[in-house]
Amino acid sequence: MAGVLLVVDVALAQTSSPPTLSPDMESRISTLVPELERYVTAGMADYDVPGAAVGIVAGDRLVYSRGFGLRRKGGNEPVDTKTVFQIGSTTKAFLATTLAIAVDRGKLKWDDRVVDVDPSFALKEPYVTREFRVYDLLAQRSGLPPQANTVLSLLGYDADWLMRSLRFVEPRTSVRSAFSYINITHLFAGRIVEKALGATDWPALAGREIVEPLGMSDTSFTAEAFAGTPNHAVGYRWSAKGSVEIPVDPSFPYVFGPAGDINSTLEDCARWLRLQIDDGVFDGRRLVSQKTLAVTRTP
Repeated sequence: MAGVLLVVDVALAQTSSPPTLSPDMESRISTLVPELERYVTAGMADYDVPGAAVGIVAGDRLVYSRGFGLRRKGGNEPVDTKTVFQIGSTTKAFLATTLAIAVDRGKLKWDDRVVDVDPSFALKEPYVTREFRVYDLLAQRSGLPPQANTVLSLLGYDADWLMRSLRFVEPRTSVRSAFSYINITHLFAGRIVEKALGATDWPALAGREIVEPLGMSDTSFTAEAFAGTPNHAVGYRWSAKGSVEIPVDPSFPYVFGPAGDINSTLEDCARWLRLQIDDGVFDGRRLVSQKTLAVTRTP
């Protein structure tokens, strides 16, 4: 992990206007903060995490934000609220929201057959491809083995080859019958939605439909952009002897596109969370309908 980025929402009563922060809730958050900071500091020590950024969103605003520790082990540059992290698989929620926008505009239906909207999608028999729907690309119930072919990216295979490789994978269950975490199906979902909404690629689409409207000015989609940002958190993997630094590498997670390619900050992610808390509305502007956004949160 590249340090830790955590933005927490506080559930508030939903009304037709933006959520507001009551004096009682403000007091509860203020009381929570010292214990939260002790918890974060202890967790960082337990897992040898060099740096973290933590925020709380409530009442349609970022009410608490703080950087902890350093961007790199042994360094002297502190994490702050504008430090860029690789946000990894939380990128998948952005993908789901772009699909929801396409559904809103009548360009797709959640239950469209994938083979109809992307003829390149094929899986090994006896897998019943005709049953596979657009929402199945996101729901982690594909029937394929967990993390099917994910490690192939580390051998240099590109996104097109990774997508094609699924047709050689033996399914373990029928579709929608068991949970199995996988990344490559999200590449298909990205290709489908970028085509539906007339974008050159998924980062361009997510930028146009989400990142720019939310004012997420420090958010990017490539390894080069991440490494080229002076204020970024270096990546680490955990080991029993202490965390070990991992070089930035386009093969993971960036080759998986909308399964994990976003780099962002605490302040930018707080804006994304505000959109979610207000069910598709940001600063009075609706970006996605409440109905279709609700589908992205449905098991």
